Formats: sequence, C-alpha cells, structure tokens
Amino acid sequence: MLLKDRIALITGAGSGIGRGVALRFAREGARLALVDIRPEALEETATLLKDSGADFETYTGDVALTEDVERFFAQAIKRFGSLDICVNNAGIGNPPVPIVQMTDEGFDRTIAVNLRGVFLCMRAAARRMIAQGRGGRIISVASQAGKTGYPILAPYSATKGAVILLTQALAKELGAFQITVNCVCPGTIDTPLLRGGVEPIAKAAGQTLEEFILKNMPPIVLGRIGYPEDVAKVITFLASDEADYMTGQAINITGGQEMH
Repeated sequence: MLLKDRIALITGAGSGIGRGVALRFAREGARLALVDIRPEALEETATLLKDSGADFETYTGDVALTEDVERFFAQAIKRFGSLDICVNNAGIGNPPVPIVQMTDEGFDRTIAVNLRGVFLCMRAAARRMIAQGRGGRIISVASQAGKTGYPILAPYSATKGAVILLTQALAKELGAFQITVNCVCPGTIDTPLLRGGVEPIAKAAGQTLEEFILKNMPPIVLGRIGYPEDVAKVITFLASDEADYMTGQAINITGGQEMH
C-alpha cells in the first residue's frame, strides 16, 4: 500500500475527482478527512467507503471561508492526530457566459472558491506540517484551462493559472521543511462540473457527452475523455514516497489534449 496509515485531508470529496481520490487513497491504506460544502454528497462518498474498511471522517465546510477552513483542519488533527497529505480539490466553474456578460458576483465567487480556497487550505496545511516537523505533501487540482485560456471560462482559467503559480511559489518556500507542493492539470474529465456545463449542449445536438466532446473540442490524442480515476492515480503517486524528489510541478492529465 502506497499510503498506509498516512493522514490525508481532501476537499471537494463529495463527487468527481475528490471522490475518486478518496476511494483510491482508501485502497492505498490512507486515513481520510473528507471535506465538502454539500453534506448529501459527502454522505454518498461515505457510503461507498463504508464497506472498504477505511478509517475516515467527514466534515462540512466552505473552503472560501477562513473560519470553516480552520475549523475542519482543527477537527481533522484532533481526530487523527496529525496531517501528512492535503489535496486541494474543491472548485467550481464560472457562469458560462462571455466576460462582457459576467456579473461581479459570478466572478467573485469563482475567485473565492478556486483561488482563495486553495490559498487558505495551503496555508492551514503548511502551518501544521511545519509544526509537525516531518515533511508532507500538498497537492492541488488546477486545470489545463490554467495553461491555455478557454472562451467563456475566463475567471475559471485565471484561478487555475493562479493555482499553478501558487504551487511553484509555495514549493520554494516549503522545500526546506521537506514539504513537497505540486498540482495536477486535468483535461476533459467526466465529472458533475463537466456534465453540468456540456451535457445540455450535447443533448441538444443529439450526441452523447463523449461524442460531442470528441467532435467539437480540441483533440484528445488518446481518443477518449478522462475519468476521476485517471486523475486519482497521479495524485496518489504525488502523495506517495515515490514522488519525494518532485516539487513545484503542474502535471497535465489530459490524454494529450494539453501538452504545454
């Protein structure tokens, strides 16, 4: 088991990539603090984990709120005793409209969750890992949209690009403490976020989600969309001892859709 008895806190664990990471970490022996803003989604993830024998606890909170972040980090430390891995996965899309139609509220909420939320969790994890004095892993979920801007996704692209640079900066700050800081840049992954934005358009065109994506979006070299499990594999590697000499990286998981 790559993560046996490691303590991992995962945000956005109620669905999509976060749930995929939780399930994979459980198989690798990690003990899990699972966070989401939606209690019903967390309960679904918990149901999937209950038969696995995993040691886990769930916490509801908003990563954009300092008080929530400090609360669920404190609760997790009290429950498990320490923290080895922090996966900053919680994120949202922006309203799918051109920038000239974007509301202040839509822009601000995207920044709050996708950028401020990652910052708050990075800070909380770093403080605790430094105090523990035995290193750690901080892994954030950025996006290929943080490397190549996409129309009608300007705020989302901006936040994910910022996550990549936060990762690089924090890696340089925390290397002396043996804390590695990396991020992954998923491409077109079958998640509720993707389905919510693309599936209605695909249905209107009389196509399945995958058919629409493969015909209308930038080409995916491997010929299929991705799944949360594809991303979870790479995050598991980054969380393990196998990646102990890797830090400050932004790794594409896009099937070749993004190669920069």
